[in-house]
Amino acid sequence: MSKDTVEKQIRSAVGGDGQLTCEATHRVAASLGTKPLDIGKHANRFDIRITKCQLGLFGYAPQKGMPGYKLVKELDTLPEPVSTSVKEAAVQGKISCLKLWRIAEQHGVTRPDMGNIVETLKIKVRPCQLGCF
Repeated sequence: MSKDTVEKQIRSAVGGDGQLTCEATHRVAASLGTKPLDIGKHANRFDIRITKCQLGLFGYAPQKGMPGYKLVKELDTLPEPVSTSVKEAAVQGKISCLKLWRIAEQHGVTRPDMGNIVETLKIKVRPCQLGCF
């Protein structure tokens, strides 16, 4: 796959705000048969910002020009057994985005809910599937 093909696919997925959402990045990767990380790296090279993390961790702004913020919040109570699965999968206070997605699927929990769970547990998400952190 050529760099031009990748760039064309990425640019066609960019929203009206000039940014590429996490969801769109994953769609482009799937359509090109490559890893989301590869598309994230290309987007970075093309100076295209990735926004709207599907876990709610970054890329949300109340209005254009405002600094981004997280959608996640701490929960009063943690759902079991999903929170136990997260704690068991975390290593040194970190868990990968991909592991969180898999745990969410396994337990029938939404990705934003997973973001809330790790926020409450004070577990950092590292690495991001797109290379954002």
